[in-house]
Amino acid sequence: MAARAEGAHGHTHVSTFAASTGEGVWALKWGTAGLAATTALQLVLLLFSGSVALLGDTLHNGVDVAGTAVVWAAFRLSRRARSDRFSYGYHRFEDFAGLFVVVLILAGAGLVLFESAMAFGHDREVARPWLALAAGAIGFLGNEGVAQLKIRTGRRISSAALVADGLHSRTDGLTSLGVVAAGIGLLLGATWLDASIGLVIGLVILWTAWGSGREVILRLLDHSDPVLRAELLGVAVTVPLVAHVNELRLRQLGRTVHVVANVCVPSDTPLGLAHDAAEALQAAWLEDLPPGSVVDIHLDPYYPNGVHAGHPQAM
Repeated sequence: MAARAEGAHGHTHVSTFAASTGEGVWALKWGTAGLAATTALQLVLLLFSGSVALLGDTLHNGVDVAGTAVVWAAFRLSRRARSDRFSYGYHRFEDFAGLFVVVLILAGAGLVLFESAMAFGHDREVARPWLALAAGAIGFLGNEGVAQLKIRTGRRISSAALVADGLHSRTDGLTSLGVVAAGIGLLLGATWLDASIGLVIGLVILWTAWGSGREVILRLLDHSDPVLRAELLGVAVTVPLVAHVNELRLRQLGRTVHVVANVCVPSDTPLGLAHDAAEALQAAWLEDLPPGSVVDIHLDPYYPNGVHAGHPQAM
């Protein structure tokens, strides 16, 4: 016997998922606008300065604008209904968008490191160093505001891609503080500080790529969250007639989780009661899962001599 549940028995979880997608698109829309404005202001100031640290920060912020736009597009694509060809839906677009953002971070880091390394050994004159200081302050304030918006929204709707993009924005804000330090150094005559901070910015960006990229890659490899797995197994023991969970598989697709489980009920349980037990377990699990998640349950008979022979015991 097999049973399947998507959302929370009909429209409740479906509408909740649509609402969470709307929140994500809203956050990305304003995030893109904020980052674009920040980058435009920095670009104007860069034209009147020669700071390599400011050049790297401005270029990286521009890459971040592109990355935010990609995640925004992924949110819109994930709203498409499932089809026969894409029976799991289009939620994986969000994971690929997160991966693309990581690639953009790496490209930005490479560019910053290259420009900073080239600045060493060259007597580069930086005009109006106070402009670099002002541009760094603008970069920090703009990026931190956008980061707060995206991280909070991403955590509320369980979107790893949006959280990763928010962490990227936060790192941009911190690196902008490095530009402020470079501007102070330039005002004091320490021209070497500009290239040095550029190198530090590049290394910080690389560290961010590792942190956000690891989570995205694990999702693409169908890594199972051990905490969520333990929670689901703990819930199962509270459902009447559920004797064992023989097999439990979790797959993260964007903000959703697809659960496939083989569950044992006593072999002498009437069909109707066994079906009710599966329904109760599905409802209980969906309470712990993000909106839009799917639960597939296959029921196996449990005999007095032990677990159903077809599957290894998981609980």
